[in-house]
Amino acid sequence: MDFLKITDLEPDTLQNLIDRSIHYRKNRGKTQKTLEDHDIGLFFEEYSTRTRVSLSVAVSELGGTPHMLNKHELQITRGEEIGDTAQVLSRYLDGLTARMLDQKALEEFAEKSEMPIINAMTKKHHPCQTLADLQTIKEKKGKLEDLKYAWIGDTNNVCNSAILGNAMAGIETWIASPRKYQPDEEILSQAEPYNPEIHITEDPLKAVENADIIYTDVWISTGMEDEAEQRKKDFRGYKVTEDLIKHAKKDTIVMHCMPIDGKEIEREVVEGPHSVIIDQAENRLHSSKAILNHIYR
Repeated sequence: MDFLKITDLEPDTLQNLIDRSIHYRKNRGKTQKTLEDHDIGLFFEEYSTRTRVSLSVAVSELGGTPHMLNKHELQITRGEEIGDTAQVLSRYLDGLTARMLDQKALEEFAEKSEMPIINAMTKKHHPCQTLADLQTIKEKKGKLEDLKYAWIGDTNNVCNSAILGNAMAGIETWIASPRKYQPDEEILSQAEPYNPEIHITEDPLKAVENADIIYTDVWISTGMEDEAEQRKKDFRGYKVTEDLIKHAKKDTIVMHCMPIDGKEIEREVVEGPHSVIIDQAENRLHSSKAILNHIYR
């Protein structure tokens, strides 16, 4: 199977993978070698810290051999057809995790490939991040259902996957973002089969009121550098501050997928008692092992 969007999983499977991720965290060093004698490629068009390292270590801890493929090392970046690259790599590797900005290009790669493909992030989706986030929420809250989740800021790829993953998990989602940055209707329609409870507002205070989870991400994602000054103006008032989180529940948790820019969240919040950001980052490893084990078991 491929893992290109969080909705490639059934809700029951998603729940099982969350529990498996928690198991891996509690039992690190006792992992079954599901990937023994497997060669897994890791291809990244863009910079990566957490995704690249967590997937590489996950492959190793499952007994496999990770092979880093820099975009400058492959002919695909010099005009070779995606399908040709996909078919050839399928003859060498047992699987590939790929960070490609274009979701359609990744889907074409997966269609032509004879091996499983894992989405390590596109501009549209980041399912590996969502799996780790749901693991973190369940670890901290003991459940997923009937929680209020507030996303503050730009509705980017992480937000898209969160909307879908939260819907599958039964989490109530509030999005606070300026009108022109609010969620894509395509994403909202993809969430519909899961009977989601999704609320969209321009008011961060309304979104975080009695929230169990507050989540934010950078305002200027990869490829948006030309929009930087305008985005700084548009998102003024959407920074996650100590004053803002006072409106949430007393035991609210604050999440961020990293890297942290600083415009979107105060450093005092990042390092404060509500922050679970470093645990969340660690869980990229355990959730990566869960999805790899699911695909290759």
